[in-house]
Amino acid sequence: MDKLKLIIKREFLAKVKNKSFIILTVLSPLLMVGLFSLIIFLNQKNSEEIRKVAFVDESEQLSMVFEDTKGIKYVNLTELGLDEAKNKTREFYYGLIYIPKNDSLKDLSKGIQFYSEDAPSLSLLSEIENKLEKKIRNLKIEKLQVDVQKIKEAETDVDILTENFSGEKSSKIGSILRMAAGGGFGYLIFMFIIIYGTSVMRSVIEEKTSRIIEVIISSVKPFQLMLGKIVGNALAGILQFIIWMISAGFLLFVITSIFGIEAASSSSSIGQMNPEAVQQ
Repeated sequence: MDKLKLIIKREFLAKVKNKSFIILTVLSPLLMVGLFSLIIFLNQKNSEEIRKVAFVDESEQLSMVFEDTKGIKYVNLTELGLDEAKNKTREFYYGLIYIPKNDSLKDLSKGIQFYSEDAPSLSLLSEIENKLEKKIRNLKIEKLQVDVQKIKEAETDVDILTENFSGEKSSKIGSILRMAAGGGFGYLIFMFIIIYGTSVMRSVIEEKTSRIIEVIISSVKPFQLMLGKIVGNALAGILQFIIWMISAGFLLFVITSIFGIEAASSSSSIGQMNPEAVQQ
């Protein structure tokens, strides 16, 4: 048992004193927090920015859906035509929505294009698509001489409440958090096996090439040697993960305190759409 402890101690100290271990332990929390802060910053910048989007509606049936929202202001350039509208959009606007002329409601959704210098955000495209889909659907319903308002009134949202047999109410968020925690811990275990399994293999190869293994095997059993290496590297890995969690938590607390970043509200707003975007 004393020999096993010595092997574990040797492997642990050899791992934690390694320069790559120290550098990775220090830099990883900084990189994680920096990436998280960058995502929050970019999301806040995008949410605060008001984009001006022009549109050309040659069908003359969908212009009314383009009402200004909190983050998007629409400009009607239908009278200018597509080519001139493109030129003006390059200079003054974020992008241009082009709806070609189409007499058939069936084909009205075909050929709609969005022109911009850079790739537009997915949330912006999703909001525009939802506006157009709802309007085209309503036009088709009206053509069938069906009251659109009655159909809207018939739509129902079902929200099932969860409760255990003892009468305590549970939250759906709890199930989501448990699922996320399970996936997160599974990922950590996977990374742990890959990183530190390779570390054990390198340790064995180094000793074999330096012929230290011949001296060690003469005094300890191979099982004790391998067990000591695995436990020593595992303890070093656990120490590294603990340092990562504490450092990342502390850095996040400092950043949110200094810059006043509300991480929860910022992250929940990712992909969030304005309710006015779908009430057309």
